[in-house]
Amino acid sequence: MPDILHEVLIDAPPAVVYDAISQERGLQAWWTRDCTVDSSVGSVAQFRFDGGRVTFSIRIDELDENERVVWYCLGGDPEWQDTRIVFEIYEKHGLTAVDFRHLDWRSTEGIFAMCSYDWAKYLTSLKSYAETGQGQPHRG
Repeated sequence: MPDILHEVLIDAPPAVVYDAISQERGLQAWWTRDCTVDSSVGSVAQFRFDGGRVTFSIRIDELDENERVVWYCLGGDPEWQDTRIVFEIYEKHGLTAVDFRHLDWRSTEGIFAMCSYDWAKYLTSLKSYAETGQGQPHRG
């Protein structure tokens, strides 16, 4: 099964990066403004795009403070169904690294390439938000 893989280095403490990935306020600041997130393991977050026409239902499977966040995609686009999203947070070269993996895609056909591009763009937004307080999330 193909996977989307990215790494981004961020000049901010791991706790800042972790909060941006695990808390509703942070996710609204760098990924999509239209989301509902209860930051607890087992809860199901809703991430909405394009006025709610696309809504990803994502179960929060792991929250290891300042180290790891794991999500499981329950619904939304059929190509996301049953995929996993992993954010590994660690120190690298005096910075905070995020090893991002969107795992278990069935194929590289369809929206795979577009999603890889979009994830790279949103991880750049995460970097900007963690370093400056200003991200570039999806707005509508």
